[in-house]
Amino acid sequence: MPTSKAIEIRGYRHTKYWFDDGSVVVTIRTLSNGDSEEGTVLFKLHSSLLARHSTYFSRVLDGPATDSRRLDNHAGPCISTVTIPPVLGVRVEDFVSLLEHLYHDTPLSSKAPFTHVASILRVSSPSQLDFSRLHELVRGYLEAMFPSGPLPFTHPNHLEEALALTTAYKIESIRKGIYYSLVTTTDFEADEVGGKEVANRDNNLAVGQDGIIEDSKTRHTVLSPADVERCGKLMAGIVDHFTPILFTPPTTPHMACTDVFADKWMSLVIQSAISDGGVYKPLETLECIKQLDWAAEGLCPACVREKREEWTEEQVVVWQKMDRWLG
Repeated sequence: MPTSKAIEIRGYRHTKYWFDDGSVVVTIRTLSNGDSEEGTVLFKLHSSLLARHSTYFSRVLDGPATDSRRLDNHAGPCISTVTIPPVLGVRVEDFVSLLEHLYHDTPLSSKAPFTHVASILRVSSPSQLDFSRLHELVRGYLEAMFPSGPLPFTHPNHLEEALALTTAYKIESIRKGIYYSLVTTTDFEADEVGGKEVANRDNNLAVGQDGIIEDSKTRHTVLSPADVERCGKLMAGIVDHFTPILFTPPTTPHMACTDVFADKWMSLVIQSAISDGGVYKPLETLECIKQLDWAAEGLCPACVREKREEWTEEQVVVWQKMDRWLG
Protein backbone atom coordinates (compact mmCIF):
# COMPACT_ATOMS: atom_id res chain seq x y z
CA MET A 1 0.00 0.00 0.00
CA PRO A 2 1.56 3.35 -0.99
CA THR A 3 2.41 5.88 1.65
CA SER A 4 3.12 9.58 1.64
CA LYS A 5 4.54 12.09 4.04
CA ALA A 6 2.91 11.65 7.44
CA ILE A 7 0.47 14.46 8.26
CA GLU A 8 -2.22 14.86 10.88
CA ILE A 9 -5.83 13.75 10.46
CA ARG A 10 -8.24 16.43 11.65
CA GLY A 11 -11.97 16.07 12.09
CA TYR A 12 -14.58 14.50 14.31
CA ARG A 13 -14.36 10.81 15.06
CA HIS A 14 -17.65 9.03 14.52
CA THR A 15 -18.99 7.95 17.88
CA LYS A 16 -19.87 4.42 16.77
CA TYR A 17 -17.75 3.48 13.79
CA TRP A 18 -14.32 4.07 15.24
CA PHE A 19 -12.78 0.69 15.97
CA ASP A 20 -9.57 0.46 17.98
CA ASP A 21 -8.41 -2.42 15.81
CA GLY A 22 -9.35 -0.66 12.58
CA SER A 23 -6.70 -0.52 9.87
CA VAL A 24 -7.84 2.47 7.79
CA VAL A 25 -9.36 5.86 8.52
CA VAL A 26 -12.01 6.99 6.04
CA THR A 27 -12.71 10.71 6.03
CA ILE A 28 -15.87 12.28 4.61
CA ARG A 29 -16.75 15.94 4.54
CA THR A 30 -20.37 16.84 5.10
CA LEU A 31 -21.58 18.38 1.86
CA SER A 32 -22.77 21.58 3.54
CA ASN A 33 -19.39 22.40 5.06
CA GLY A 34 -17.19 22.46 1.99
CA ASP A 35 -13.53 22.21 2.95
CA SER A 36 -14.07 23.03 6.62
CA GLU A 37 -12.35 20.69 9.04
CA GLU A 38 -15.37 21.12 11.31
CA GLY A 39 -17.43 19.30 8.71
CA THR A 40 -15.08 16.32 8.40
CA VAL A 41 -16.15 13.02 9.96
CA LEU A 42 -13.59 10.26 10.58
CA PHE A 43 -14.30 6.52 10.55
CA LYS A 44 -11.70 3.97 11.68
CA LEU A 45 -12.63 0.78 9.87
CA HIS A 46 -11.29 -2.53 8.65
CA SER A 47 -9.73 -2.20 5.23
CA SER A 48 -10.13 -5.89 4.36
CA LEU A 49 -13.92 -5.65 4.83
CA LEU A 50 -14.19 -2.58 2.61
CA ALA A 51 -11.89 -3.91 -0.11
CA ARG A 52 -13.65 -7.28 -0.21
CA HIS A 53 -17.02 -5.79 -1.13
CA SER A 54 -16.24 -2.49 -2.86
CA THR A 55 -14.53 -2.00 -6.20
CA TYR A 56 -13.84 1.59 -5.18
CA PHE A 57 -12.10 0.73 -1.91
CA SER A 58 -10.30 -2.20 -3.49
CA ARG A 59 -8.80 0.24 -5.99
CA VAL A 60 -7.97 3.18 -3.73
CA LEU A 61 -6.54 1.12 -0.87
CA ASP A 62 -3.87 -0.04 -3.28
CA GLY A 63 -3.51 3.25 -5.10
CA PRO A 64 -2.18 6.79 -4.68
CA ALA A 65 -5.41 8.00 -3.03
CA THR A 66 -4.27 6.39 0.24
CA ASP A 67 -2.11 8.43 2.64
CA SER A 68 -0.26 7.55 5.82
CA ARG A 69 -1.28 9.97 8.57
CA ARG A 70 -1.18 10.54 12.32
CA LEU A 71 -4.33 11.07 14.36
CA ASP A 72 -4.82 14.66 15.49
CA ASN A 73 -1.80 15.87 17.44
CA HIS A 74 -0.84 12.44 18.75
CA ALA A 75 2.60 11.00 18.20
CA GLY A 76 2.87 7.37 17.33
CA PRO A 77 2.39 5.15 14.32
CA CYS A 78 0.69 6.38 11.21
CA ILE A 79 -2.46 4.81 9.82
CA SER A 80 -3.64 4.49 6.25
CA THR A 81 -6.23 7.07 5.30
CA VAL A 82 -8.74 7.35 2.48
CA THR A 83 -10.47 10.66 1.86
CA ILE A 84 -13.70 10.30 -0.10
CA PRO A 85 -13.66 12.99 -2.82
CA PRO A 86 -16.60 15.41 -2.45
CA VAL A 87 -17.24 15.07 -6.18
CA LEU A 88 -18.64 11.58 -5.53
CA GLY A 89 -21.47 13.13 -3.52
CA VAL A 90 -21.21 10.61 -0.66
CA ARG A 91 -23.24 11.75 2.33
CA VAL A 92 -22.13 10.98 5.85
CA GLU A 93 -25.57 9.63 6.74
CA ASP A 94 -25.55 7.34 3.71
CA PHE A 95 -22.10 6.02 4.62
CA VAL A 96 -23.30 5.34 8.17
CA SER A 97 -26.24 3.35 6.77
CA LEU A 98 -23.76 1.36 4.69
CA LEU A 99 -21.67 0.59 7.77
CA GLU A 100 -24.77 -0.41 9.73
CA HIS A 101 -25.30 -3.09 7.10
CA LEU A 102 -21.67 -4.17 6.75
CA TYR A 103 -21.25 -4.52 10.51
CA HIS A 104 -24.66 -6.23 10.92
CA ASP A 105 -26.11 -3.52 13.17
CA THR A 106 -29.27 -2.81 11.16
CA PRO A 107 -31.04 -5.51 9.11
CA LEU A 108 -31.48 -4.76 5.43
CA SER A 109 -34.65 -6.05 3.77
CA SER A 110 -37.74 -4.87 1.94
CA LYS A 111 -39.24 -4.17 5.39
CA ALA A 112 -36.41 -1.82 6.38
CA PRO A 113 -37.17 1.92 6.51
CA PHE A 114 -37.21 3.52 3.09
CA THR A 115 -34.54 6.05 4.13
CA HIS A 116 -32.16 3.21 5.05
CA VAL A 117 -32.70 1.41 1.75
CA ALA A 118 -32.36 4.64 -0.27
CA SER A 119 -29.13 5.57 1.50
CA ILE A 120 -27.52 2.23 0.76
CA LEU A 121 -28.77 2.29 -2.84
CA ARG A 122 -27.01 5.63 -3.38
CA VAL A 123 -23.75 4.95 -1.59
CA SER A 124 -23.33 1.45 -3.05
CA SER A 125 -23.91 2.61 -6.63
CA PRO A 126 -21.17 2.52 -9.30
CA SER A 127 -21.06 6.33 -9.30
CA GLN A 128 -20.22 6.40 -5.59
CA LEU A 129 -18.47 3.58 -3.66
CA ASP A 130 -19.37 0.72 -6.01
CA PHE A 131 -20.50 -2.16 -3.78
CA SER A 132 -21.83 -4.02 -6.81
CA ARG A 133 -23.46 -7.06 -5.18
CA LEU A 134 -24.98 -4.98 -2.41
CA HIS A 135 -26.30 -2.49 -4.95
CA GLU A 136 -28.13 -5.24 -6.83
CA LEU A 137 -29.52 -6.62 -3.58
CA VAL A 138 -30.87 -3.28 -2.40
CA ARG A 139 -32.39 -2.57 -5.84
CA GLY A 140 -34.49 -5.69 -5.32
CA TYR A 141 -35.56 -4.51 -1.88
CA LEU A 142 -36.63 -1.14 -3.29
CA GLU A 143 -38.67 -2.88 -5.97
CA ALA A 144 -40.39 -5.00 -3.30
CA MET A 145 -41.31 -1.86 -1.34
CA PHE A 146 -43.22 -0.40 -4.29
CA PRO A 147 -45.67 -2.96 -5.72
CA SER A 148 -47.48 -2.32 -8.98
CA GLY A 149 -50.89 -2.84 -10.57
CA PRO A 150 -53.22 -3.58 -12.15
CA LEU A 151 -54.78 -4.48 -8.79
CA PRO A 152 -54.76 -1.66 -6.20
CA PHE A 153 -51.58 -1.23 -4.19
CA THR A 154 -50.25 0.91 -1.38
CA HIS A 155 -46.90 2.65 -1.44
CA PRO A 156 -44.86 4.09 1.44
CA ASN A 157 -44.08 7.79 1.66
CA HIS A 158 -41.07 9.41 -0.05
CA LEU A 159 -42.62 9.02 -3.50
CA GLU A 160 -40.61 11.88 -5.01
CA GLU A 161 -37.33 10.45 -3.81
CA ALA A 162 -38.30 6.94 -4.88
CA LEU A 163 -39.11 8.17 -8.39
CA ALA A 164 -35.81 10.03 -8.57
CA LEU A 165 -33.95 6.88 -7.52
CA THR A 166 -35.68 4.80 -10.20
CA THR A 167 -34.59 7.37 -12.77
CA ALA A 168 -31.02 7.66 -11.52
CA TYR A 169 -30.47 3.91 -11.29
CA LYS A 170 -32.76 2.80 -14.15
CA ILE A 171 -35.20 0.75 -12.06
CA GLU A 172 -37.99 0.67 -14.62
CA SER A 173 -40.20 -1.99 -13.05
CA ILE A 174 -41.74 0.28 -10.39
CA ARG A 175 -41.76 3.67 -12.11
CA LYS A 176 -45.31 3.44 -13.46
CA GLY A 177 -46.73 2.53 -10.08
CA ILE A 178 -44.93 5.43 -8.40
CA TYR A 179 -46.30 7.87 -10.98
CA TYR A 180 -49.77 6.49 -10.29
CA SER A 181 -49.31 6.97 -6.54
CA LEU A 182 -48.09 10.53 -7.06
CA VAL A 183 -51.18 11.36 -9.11
CA THR A 184 -53.67 9.63 -6.81
CA THR A 185 -52.25 10.46 -3.36
CA THR A 186 -50.31 13.74 -3.61
CA ASP A 187 -50.61 17.29 -4.88
CA PHE A 188 -47.80 16.80 -7.36
CA GLU A 189 -48.09 20.24 -8.96
CA ALA A 190 -45.95 23.17 -7.90
CA ASP A 191 -47.44 25.31 -5.13
CA GLU A 192 -49.28 28.43 -6.21
CA VAL A 193 -47.19 31.05 -4.44
CA GLY A 194 -46.08 34.55 -5.22
CA GLY A 195 -43.35 35.36 -7.72
CA LYS A 196 -40.75 36.22 -5.06
CA GLU A 197 -41.44 32.98 -3.19
CA VAL A 198 -41.19 31.01 -6.42
CA ALA A 199 -37.85 32.62 -7.18
CA ASN A 200 -36.54 31.87 -3.69
CA ARG A 201 -37.72 28.26 -3.93
CA ASP A 202 -36.18 27.80 -7.35
CA ASN A 203 -32.90 29.29 -6.14
CA ASN A 204 -32.77 26.62 -3.45
CA LEU A 205 -33.05 23.77 -5.95
CA ALA A 206 -29.89 21.93 -6.82
CA VAL A 207 -29.08 18.96 -9.01
CA GLY A 208 -27.40 16.46 -6.74
CA GLN A 209 -25.69 13.16 -7.31
CA ASP A 210 -26.97 11.21 -10.32
CA GLY A 211 -29.20 14.08 -11.44
CA ILE A 212 -31.57 13.98 -8.43
CA ILE A 213 -33.11 17.41 -7.79
CA GLU A 214 -33.19 18.53 -4.15
CA ASP A 215 -34.10 21.57 -2.12
CA SER A 216 -30.69 22.59 -0.82
CA LYS A 217 -32.17 23.84 2.46
CA THR A 218 -34.47 20.96 3.37
CA ARG A 219 -32.57 18.20 1.48
CA HIS A 220 -35.96 16.96 0.30
CA THR A 221 -36.17 15.50 -3.19
CA VAL A 222 -38.53 17.36 -5.52
CA LEU A 223 -40.06 16.33 -8.81
CA SER A 224 -38.28 17.43 -11.94
CA PRO A 225 -40.29 19.60 -14.37
CA ALA A 226 -40.43 16.61 -16.73
CA ASP A 227 -41.93 14.41 -14.01
CA VAL A 228 -44.49 17.06 -13.08
CA GLU A 229 -45.49 17.18 -16.75
CA ARG A 230 -45.78 13.38 -16.92
CA CYS A 231 -47.98 13.35 -13.82
CA GLY A 232 -50.22 15.97 -15.42
CA LYS A 233 -50.53 13.91 -18.59
CA LEU A 234 -51.28 10.80 -16.58
CA MET A 235 -54.03 12.52 -14.62
CA ALA A 236 -55.58 13.89 -17.81
CA GLY A 237 -55.49 10.46 -19.43
CA ILE A 238 -57.09 8.82 -16.40
CA VAL A 239 -59.89 11.38 -16.19
CA ASP A 240 -60.65 11.30 -19.90
CA HIS A 241 -60.76 7.52 -19.98
CA PHE A 242 -62.43 6.73 -16.68
CA THR A 243 -65.05 9.48 -16.35
CA PRO A 244 -67.52 8.01 -18.89
CA ILE A 245 -67.07 4.55 -17.38
CA LEU A 246 -67.70 5.81 -13.87
CA PHE A 247 -70.71 7.98 -14.67
CA THR A 248 -72.50 5.52 -16.97
CA PRO A 249 -74.48 2.70 -15.32
CA PRO A 250 -73.55 -0.68 -16.85
CA THR A 251 -75.93 -2.76 -18.90
CA THR A 252 -76.48 -6.51 -18.74
CA PRO A 253 -78.21 -9.16 -20.88
CA HIS A 254 -81.06 -9.13 -18.34
CA MET A 255 -83.38 -6.14 -18.20
CA ALA A 256 -84.04 -6.66 -14.49
CA CYS A 257 -80.33 -6.54 -13.69
CA THR A 258 -79.84 -3.49 -15.93
CA ASP A 259 -82.62 -1.77 -13.98
CA VAL A 260 -80.77 -2.52 -10.71
CA PHE A 261 -77.71 -0.70 -12.00
CA ALA A 262 -79.85 2.20 -13.23
CA ASP A 263 -81.46 2.52 -9.78
CA LYS A 264 -78.40 1.94 -7.58
CA TRP A 265 -75.40 3.23 -9.54
CA MET A 266 -75.72 6.84 -8.42
CA SER A 267 -76.07 6.13 -4.71
CA LEU A 268 -73.63 3.21 -4.45
CA VAL A 269 -70.93 4.22 -6.94
CA ILE A 270 -71.02 7.78 -8.23
CA GLN A 271 -71.65 9.58 -4.96
CA SER A 272 -68.95 7.59 -3.20
CA ALA A 273 -66.46 8.23 -6.01
CA ILE A 274 -67.15 11.96 -5.96
CA SER A 275 -66.71 12.19 -2.20
CA ASP A 276 -63.32 10.45 -2.10
CA GLY A 277 -61.85 11.50 -5.45
CA GLY A 278 -62.48 8.14 -7.03
CA VAL A 279 -62.54 9.60 -10.52
CA TYR A 280 -58.75 10.00 -10.21
CA LYS A 281 -58.29 6.50 -8.75
CA PRO A 282 -59.60 4.01 -11.30
CA LEU A 283 -57.86 0.93 -9.89
CA GLU A 284 -59.20 1.53 -6.39
CA THR A 285 -62.65 2.64 -7.55
CA LEU A 286 -63.08 -0.42 -9.76
CA GLU A 287 -62.00 -2.64 -6.89
CA CYS A 288 -64.58 -1.02 -4.61
CA ILE A 289 -67.26 -1.57 -7.25
CA LYS A 290 -66.26 -5.25 -7.50
CA GLN A 291 -66.54 -5.66 -3.74
CA LEU A 292 -70.08 -4.30 -3.46
CA ASP A 293 -72.72 -6.93 -2.68
CA TRP A 294 -74.54 -6.68 -5.97
CA ALA A 295 -76.42 -9.91 -5.35
CA ALA A 296 -78.01 -8.32 -2.29
CA GLU A 297 -79.05 -5.39 -4.48
CA GLY A 298 -80.88 -7.75 -6.85
CA LEU A 299 -78.39 -8.82 -9.53
CA CYS A 300 -78.54 -12.44 -10.62
CA PRO A 301 -75.41 -14.60 -9.96
CA ALA A 302 -74.52 -14.75 -13.65
CA CYS A 303 -74.53 -10.96 -14.02
CA VAL A 304 -72.56 -10.49 -10.79
CA ARG A 305 -69.88 -12.82 -12.09
CA GLU A 306 -69.84 -11.26 -15.56
CA LYS A 307 -69.60 -7.67 -14.37
CA ARG A 308 -66.84 -8.43 -11.86
CA GLU A 309 -64.82 -10.03 -14.64
CA GLU A 310 -65.40 -6.93 -16.80
CA TRP A 311 -64.30 -4.59 -14.01
CA THR A 312 -61.16 -6.67 -13.47
CA GLU A 313 -60.44 -6.48 -17.20
CA GLU A 314 -60.94 -2.72 -17.07
CA GLN A 315 -58.28 -2.47 -14.35
CA VAL A 316 -55.87 -4.19 -16.73
CA VAL A 317 -56.87 -1.84 -19.57
CA VAL A 318 -56.21 1.24 -17.41
CA TRP A 319 -52.85 -0.11 -16.27
CA GLN A 320 -51.77 -0.82 -19.83
CA LYS A 321 -52.94 2.55 -21.17
CA MET A 322 -50.90 4.35 -18.54
CA ASP A 323 -47.77 3.69 -20.61
CA ARG A 324 -49.18 5.85 -23.39
CA TRP A 325 -50.49 8.53 -21.05
CA LEU A 326 -47.11 8.89 -19.38
CA GLY A 327 -45.46 9.32 -22.78
